[in-house]
Amino acid sequence: MSSRGETGVARPGIEEAVFSVFDLDRACAALVQAGGYERLPLPDCPAEQFEAWRVPPGCTRIEQALLTVGGELRGRIRVVAFHGVERELIRPSQRSWDTGGIFDLDMFSADVRAVYRRLQQDHGWTAFGEPVDYEMGDFDVTQVVAKGPDGLMLAIIEPHHTLDFNTGPIDPLSRVFNSTQMVRDLDAALEFYCSILGWQALVRLDIEDATEPGADVLGIPQPIAHGCKRRIAIVHPLGINDGSVELIQVEELEGRDYSSRAVAPNVGLLALRMAVEDPASYAEQIVARGGQIYAGPTRVDIAPFGPTDCVSVRTPDGAILEFVGRPG
Repeated sequence: MSSRGETGVARPGIEEAVFSVFDLDRACAALVQAGGYERLPLPDCPAEQFEAWRVPPGCTRIEQALLTVGGELRGRIRVVAFHGVERELIRPSQRSWDTGGIFDLDMFSADVRAVYRRLQQDHGWTAFGEPVDYEMGDFDVTQVVAKGPDGLMLAIIEPHHTLDFNTGPIDPLSRVFNSTQMVRDLDAALEFYCSILGWQALVRLDIEDATEPGADVLGIPQPIAHGCKRRIAIVHPLGINDGSVELIQVEELEGRDYSSRAVAPNVGLLALRMAVEDPASYAEQIVARGGQIYAGPTRVDIAPFGPTDCVSVRTPDGAILEFVGRPG
């Protein structure tokens, strides 16, 4: 279902990722200093945002800042810190086969190894494995999945081929172009995205009898990585690569499920925001297809863009997707 009328898409894909943290300055430092992002100070979130994120009583403020790169307004990261309430990590163990919530943010880089070295040496980041070169079909890249504080995971990808969309600047890091979710049941996740939300699947494949992307990228131990079946799909409101969501089910490994923890004010990747023409109308379409609304529609002043309507849903694996209208 790809037409503008069926999904009400105003702009393609992920507008921003909402990243909940313990400490705003610490969380922003690595992306600014090693990734070339610009930090835009913002006023605290308004009272209406508490309702839109279903923040529990006792929260005294939601501190926030916006991270953008190279003048790009899409694919930005909104870093938020909830004050006055108890918080816990959404995905505390961060094994790649644990399910629930949002696993990572995907970015391109002109030099993966150089960026990862700066993240390691200057900011104490680690990864599932060292950066690795691999090919998978038309995909020819160097990649690392790096792990930082507050549950932030970055899949940093250096392409060795021409991309089919404009990424904007990629040196040292690009804007967010994709985000991965580790799911319990790929078929159920695809049913939600395609039948309930009206999105399209542009990739659907299984990886078997192959290590990559496995032991070095996702940290699946050998010899399990070679025979472990990974079921993969990539979905998008308009069926294109830019601003997509990747779904991965690791079939042979049973990890912990953190779906119930993927809510405010917990710490980690909290939500993905997408722009639609009319959030209230889109909410009605979702309900008519058998879906449920998590919050809204609510009118929120989203700094620095202005007032807009917001409505959100949660996926079968707990990830929050928030659909926002045009500001003003």
